[in-house]
Amino acid sequence: MNSHVWFAGALLVGLLAVLLLMVQLGWGLWQSQRRITRSITARLNSAREVAGPGGARVDLGPLERLLVQADIRWSMRRLVMLSLLLLGALAFIALSRGVVVLLVVLFFTVTAIGVWWRMRFQKQRQTIHEELPGVVDAVLRNIDAGRSLEHSLITAFDESSPVFSPLVFRLRNAVEAGREYTRLFEDFADLYKVPAMVLVAIALRTTSRFGSSIRPVLEQVSTSLRSQQAMRREFLAASAETRFTAITFAVLPPALAAFMVLVNEEYSDVLLNTPTGHSLLLTAGTLQVLGMVVIWRMIQGVGRG
Repeated sequence: MNSHVWFAGALLVGLLAVLLLMVQLGWGLWQSQRRITRSITARLNSAREVAGPGGARVDLGPLERLLVQADIRWSMRRLVMLSLLLLGALAFIALSRGVVVLLVVLFFTVTAIGVWWRMRFQKQRQTIHEELPGVVDAVLRNIDAGRSLEHSLITAFDESSPVFSPLVFRLRNAVEAGREYTRLFEDFADLYKVPAMVLVAIALRTTSRFGSSIRPVLEQVSTSLRSQQAMRREFLAASAETRFTAITFAVLPPALAAFMVLVNEEYSDVLLNTPTGHSLLLTAGTLQVLGMVVIWRMIQGVGRG
């Protein structure tokens, strides 16, 4: 690597550092102004919000939704810093090794980030499926102890896993403000793709609308959730071999390709520095993506609620 490449890399890193400082400064000023605006808006429109017909909702932006779904508790400053570091590393690879190597590294990076996010999201969903019947039973116990339905819901979800924290926070605010809160459960079900939470929302809305007792409805919901959980475990056990085979077929080809490129330098030179190698990489990447899509469609319903 000659001195020009090192100089270009150092200059790029310096520019990224200056850009990071400017972004942090601008972000801090924007967040401060946004907090002031939100505070003023909340004070002016507090009465209208309490009386709103739609009730409390889980309203998240696209980025915040992705972070909450995977339980990624990163601040915006840290997220911006990691993004700039990743862009800087990719730019350095493009300057030092070429565009083809950049595309290969970008493909593996995006795939690894997607798999990591998906694993965390599925872990969150599994926790919700496993704990929801116990949460419903805890609500019934709190009702039997003489607490109101609203405080029983807050206590039961507050004592469960942190995955319910977004729901508990908005539920407590809605109850204290006197707003309708059943749509929070529907939004939470849509956030984590858990249809079982819709049963809880329907039970609460039915009771509040028709004035019936909540206990028989919640008992039926708890029984239904436990039956669904038992069938889900049986289905996962029966399809474990199929899912493992699908994951192996999706991961093995890129892993073997990376191993061959790292071990055999001549093989990697042919792939990265010749037009024929570029065509082979493009064809292999396209077929790999198509194969992953086909496999994903084949196992799309496995393990879902």
